[in-house]
Amino acid sequence: MKVLHVVNAADEQSIPLELALAISDRRQGMVIASFYERSDHPAVGRAADVRQIKADGAFDKPAIRRLRDLMRDVQPDIVHMHHTVSALWCTRIAAGMKPRPVLVKTEHNDHRFLPWHQRVINPIIYPFVSRVVCNSDTTLQSFSRLEGWLTKNKRQRIYNGVDLRRVRAHAPSGARTAPAGNAPVVIGNVGRLVPQKNQRRLIEALTLARSQSGRDIRLEIVGDGKLRAELEGAASAAGVAGSVTFCGGIPREAVYQRLYEWDGFVMPSVFEGFCNALVEALAAGLPVAVSAIDTLREVAGTDQPTFDPHDTRQMAEALIRIADGRRDNGAFADRYDIGYAVDKHLELYDTLCGVRAPGNRAAA
Repeated sequence: MKVLHVVNAADEQSIPLELALAISDRRQGMVIASFYERSDHPAVGRAADVRQIKADGAFDKPAIRRLRDLMRDVQPDIVHMHHTVSALWCTRIAAGMKPRPVLVKTEHNDHRFLPWHQRVINPIIYPFVSRVVCNSDTTLQSFSRLEGWLTKNKRQRIYNGVDLRRVRAHAPSGARTAPAGNAPVVIGNVGRLVPQKNQRRLIEALTLARSQSGRDIRLEIVGDGKLRAELEGAASAAGVAGSVTFCGGIPREAVYQRLYEWDGFVMPSVFEGFCNALVEALAAGLPVAVSAIDTLREVAGTDQPTFDPHDTRQMAEALIRIADGRRDNGAFADRYDIGYAVDKHLELYDTLCGVRAPGNRAAA
């Protein structure tokens, strides 16, 4: 069986790439291709050997021809697509192939918040796709009426997988003690600096939490994005510039190290498809608080404190609560181990290789 994974970029932070590499460790015949040339976090090691299409835009004709040539050369039984634009071109190329490969599309985000071009392209792709993998029940249930009709009996939930061993390899040998007295309490957040992640309200909530509790609560925000200058200005205007550290985009190993240095973790997003960063924090046993959106409540479970993502007072109360929290053994995160995700995908591929998709021959 040959499976071609097409991801956006060979990026060290790419969740689809990490999954594809983990699958290829378990099964021969897996080929991974990166559609775009650009990458914010260039991949190293095995990931650097991913086939490069090197598109510099959605309509890069030479790159689309390179994708066509790759698909014809590999002759995959299954093409697993992870992003909308590259999925559109894969679908068009597959339609002209004989034999035609089976198509799988993974959806990574809540469809109620998709940009317009994805809302337009998805209904074009879905009639030709044999299975739509959703990374959470929330994603699966968020499809529009038209999308739901086009994917009836095709949708399947497989949670994102996280390499928990990689996270836990950074655990210190001894137990970390909680801050004593008025020692600083450092709460972490990991995410792109974009409106979805809601860090502007998080900074406002920090101001309230510090004044209400009288404690030296601090934030470390890992990630970069278009809102960085605005967020730095907001911290300065709120008088907490000295209590908020913007770490920028850093290697994942450095993020995992910080998970064992922080005293808590907060995720204030207004929407998510899954949230690997939250699972990583849970794996490290950090006290966490999350916005009360369906996805984060699904991923974090019912025992974690939640808050209205639009209510800074509730968010401040959650910061104070996790500042007093204690680490646990992180066992709740075990359900999201990447090994389970790999198992589920291999089962899916085995099933689809014996099924004739509309217009397809059954893959050998």
